[in-house]
Amino acid sequence: MSMPINEGDVVVLRIDNKRVFLTRAIRGKQFHTDKGFIKFDDVIGKEYGSYVETSKGFRAYLLRPTPFDIYFGLNRPSQVLYPKDIAYMIYSAGVRAGHKVLEAGTGSGFLALTLAYFLNGTGKVISYDIRKDMQEAARRNAEMLGITNIEFRLKDVREGFDENDADAVFLDMPDPWNAVESAYRALKPSASLVVFVPTANQVEKTAIVMQDKGFVDVHAEELILREYQVKENATRPKNIGVMHTGYIIRGRKSI
Repeated sequence: MSMPINEGDVVVLRIDNKRVFLTRAIRGKQFHTDKGFIKFDDVIGKEYGSYVETSKGFRAYLLRPTPFDIYFGLNRPSQVLYPKDIAYMIYSAGVRAGHKVLEAGTGSGFLALTLAYFLNGTGKVISYDIRKDMQEAARRNAEMLGITNIEFRLKDVREGFDENDADAVFLDMPDPWNAVESAYRALKPSASLVVFVPTANQVEKTAIVMQDKGFVDVHAEELILREYQVKENATRPKNIGVMHTGYIIRGRKSI
């Protein structure tokens, strides 16, 4: 099935492994790189998976964005969670289309955007933060990607969420243990609270409070991702990679 690129669509321009760009196709505009510029008039009407040539003759493949592309292409005024952690967090919480999901710690919005992607337009993400500038940056990222099922709220969740029927709650904040009780009240019975923290002492505080406040099936985990360089007769782990990024604590509401 053909998937033509229309004006205003978001597209990944991939020239090589070091030159991968997330942008929007606007008629009459150009995208400039050190390998030459690309005319969006040449891009519009092409199919995802095809390519155009830059002004210097290099191929630029036109790819449909995935959450992984969004991670590397977004404006990020703050540190964001890594895709390996977010994927596991979403999977462990059982997030699916139609769910109402709460998040505290909007940041650049990558977690909220990824959640919205997996909700597939039929559910809703409500993202809380105490910093207006971060939410404005996240809102711009959502607008650029055409994602409309995220609601941003400027509020301290340690004082409580506005909801009491959430299918999942995600916390990415310095002191999540102070928001555990708020998360418990916001969740449906059996629904998941998933927390991300960078240090071990935060793990201990958070997990103990979760157990004390009525969460069961509480786990603390760390994910390690290793990428390999693949060459004939010389396949081996890459010398540089992302190892420790943080810890995930998850549990489910009991009644």
